[in-house]
Amino acid sequence: MATIQDPKALGTANLAQQEYLSIPISVFQLDHLAHVDLYCKFEGIASPVLYRSAAIPITLRDIEELRDKGHRALYVLSSDYAQLDRSLNESLHDILADSSIAPAERFAILQTAAAMEMDLAFHMIKCDRYVTLSQRIADQITHLLDGENLIPQQLFSVVRHDYYTYTHMINVAGFATLFADLLGIGDPQTRDQITKGALLHDIGKRFIPAKILCKAEALTEDEWQLIKAHPQRGYEDLCHRSDLTTEQLLMVYSHHERCDGEGYPVGLVREEIHPWARLLAIVDVFDAITSARPYRKPMTVSQGLSYLESQSGSHFDPEMVQCWTSAMRQN
Repeated sequence: MATIQDPKALGTANLAQQEYLSIPISVFQLDHLAHVDLYCKFEGIASPVLYRSAAIPITLRDIEELRDKGHRALYVLSSDYAQLDRSLNESLHDILADSSIAPAERFAILQTAAAMEMDLAFHMIKCDRYVTLSQRIADQITHLLDGENLIPQQLFSVVRHDYYTYTHMINVAGFATLFADLLGIGDPQTRDQITKGALLHDIGKRFIPAKILCKAEALTEDEWQLIKAHPQRGYEDLCHRSDLTTEQLLMVYSHHERCDGEGYPVGLVREEIHPWARLLAIVDVFDAITSARPYRKPMTVSQGLSYLESQSGSHFDPEMVQCWTSAMRQN
């Protein structure tokens, strides 16, 4: 099947933009994982440093020591990622069902396992494969998080916080699932629909060149208009489908609308914005501002929550902001 980007990249077009890839540390506690060189980041050193060669397997004791020192991730070379991805996906079903692994850590493992397939599907000319994949991953997320009484901070502490679109969409899907439960949306089928809608919300970015999405300098007016068009482009890409609900389409179309009418693409106000889109807007922005971007460093959790509160009632639904910020401050 043809792809928008160079087919030689085989789904790693975005992954290859950096030499090292961040992998949640919980992944490396698994048996039967491919042995690859592992790298670690240290304060004051720009690039990751070799921590364990492939010939010296990492142990559970190593992982605990790294955690005690504040490390949440290890790094692998992008050239080794496919090997790691294959071995992880071979065991994924059993991993997700393993109750001895904390739910948040299983979510981080799912995120890592899904990354390459999501990246490939996202950049295909037609969206069919990505939509189908989103339903499968949404089912896995809702099944994993349902009834676990997981607080958002636990999820935030283990997921990746980089600037790749697929990372962002899985993060947002996990946050949206927990947020829906916090807001009293108890029906599992409804939460599953919200999760899938969250996985699809930025699908319109498929049509934006990576050099614009990853640009470190200020955008030109034309580039900004292209960015602002992604909700409508995503909606147009999906609106003919019979396997998506109107509510899910509105999540895609309206997640950048703001309560004061200053959003886009239409400038809807308050109750004109569907509740699922209002829910999504909060976790979408929260994940974006607390993740690294080529043009800025991430905010801390405290800074991110303060920003949401500063925009409560103007950009965001005030009751939803209070619910999310209160939940994120729980330990």
